[in-house]
Amino acid sequence: MSDFGAEPELTDQPVPEPGQGEILVRMTAAGLNPFDWKVIDGAVPDAVFPLVVGTDGAGTVERAGPGVTAFGPGTPVFGQFGDPRRGRGSYAQLAVARVGAVADPPRTIALSEAAAVPTAGTTALNLVDQIGDAHRLLIVGATGGVGTFATQLAAARGITVVATASADKADLMRALGAAEIVDYQAGPVADRLTSQVDAVIDLVSDTEGLRRLLPAVRPGGTVLSPVFAVPDEGFPGVEAANFLSEAGTDRLERLAEEIDAGHVRVLIGDTVTLPQAPAALAHSRTGRARGKTVIVI
Repeated sequence: MSDFGAEPELTDQPVPEPGQGEILVRMTAAGLNPFDWKVIDGAVPDAVFPLVVGTDGAGTVERAGPGVTAFGPGTPVFGQFGDPRRGRGSYAQLAVARVGAVADPPRTIALSEAAAVPTAGTTALNLVDQIGDAHRLLIVGATGGVGTFATQLAAARGITVVATASADKADLMRALGAAEIVDYQAGPVADRLTSQVDAVIDLVSDTEGLRRLLPAVRPGGTVLSPVFAVPDEGFPGVEAANFLSEAGTDRLERLAEEIDAGHVRVLIGDTVTLPQAPAALAHSRTGRARGKTVIVI
């Protein structure tokens, strides 16, 4: 990509050189995230051009940089490759990653599937970790990438998950472990719950939408917003916080364990080739993408 707002296109670029604590990876696939097109729109104002788009991916180590002993040539890895401030991303044949941002991939799925996991999966894992001893959890926006991972991770811990979903996705969410489905298209979510919840993970609402959910939360409950909808003053009667997720090797390893244990399955909606990536990014903007999109390199 040559500038903010420009249409991504295939170009030949020099092979990036792995520095201290980095690895060069021959990519098998990249995972598409909404953050990728937000970067195109200028979400990282000090990005460097030409910019390779993409954050998530998986592949095989081609060469290790100085000081790297954990991942030798031929080792499969999955994780995060995006570094817009250095013009680097995962939609490429060869990409560089920090060793602290990758891990050994799950053994029970293909590398192309593992490419869809890192950002959405680690965000979901971190959110579920933050709800403490909650027994009943409402997930708003449950059918998206983060929501489907969070539903499965919470259900695997024995938490009763209440998921918002349209009627046509209700069976899918039950299959992922949701105990109760609330059709957000049928009326206000807070009015349709059978009982209050201990915690809310709201992946989509703005501040006013989040405020309308508060009657559904027990006093002292937890409300988390990774889209920064919680105002500076918070909300009365609950522990509310905006949430900035962090990835890293330890979280990726935990996700791989959950996948290999059969607690989490990766929902792949579309598989496209690298020349089809611009169209896939445009489709992601519409909000109508189902499951994760994987770009096979």
